[in-house]
Amino acid sequence: MSLEALIGGLIAVLLTLLVFSRLLGDNPAFRVVQYLFVGTSLGYAFVVVYHQVLRPNAIVMAGSLANPAQLTFLLVPWVLGLLLLARLTRRQQLSWVANVPLALLFGIGTALAVGGALKGTLVPQLLDSAKPVGGGPLQILGSVLLVLGVVLTLCYFYFTVPRTTAGGSVVAFGARIGRWLLMVAFGFFFAGALLSYITALNARIEFILAWFRAPLG
Repeated sequence: MSLEALIGGLIAVLLTLLVFSRLLGDNPAFRVVQYLFVGTSLGYAFVVVYHQVLRPNAIVMAGSLANPAQLTFLLVPWVLGLLLLARLTRRQQLSWVANVPLALLFGIGTALAVGGALKGTLVPQLLDSAKPVGGGPLQILGSVLLVLGVVLTLCYFYFTVPRTTAGGSVVAFGARIGRWLLMVAFGFFFAGALLSYITALNARIEFILAWFRAPLG
């Protein structure tokens, strides 16, 4: 192992152990690593934004000085970005200006999220639930169970029907089953997230053990 790799590995191992110190409770060593990670991430993000967004767009704007229409179109995102800097001031008379780009940002983000949820989740779920039954017995059984699971889960979110009526009692019974279906689904999601955490922990432990074995080899 070279000297550079040895020193780099030593720093990585020390930082990993300092992160593991969080298991003993909050301590200054963990906070140092946390601040270092946040600072490094922000610095890297700024460099990426400068080289891939700000600098190329500034060069394009400089080349568009002879075209007022194109220059005006390119100035819009710059003006909106500059309006965000008004939040750096604590004056209420000026900080409200930043609400304009923030409103556009959150509005477009919400529209994209809703559109993505409809196109990527809700519509495929409806099409898969409404497809004609066919194939072998196992496929027919799976389609029936899928439709029943969707209906029972939707019953859990149906709050407008009175529970004292006959239809309300059926909805209430379906809601109880749908609640258990939701708990099973959340359990699968939690197990998947836990598995990814365990995989990351295993990778870090293997890295530490490999670093300790490398100089001896």
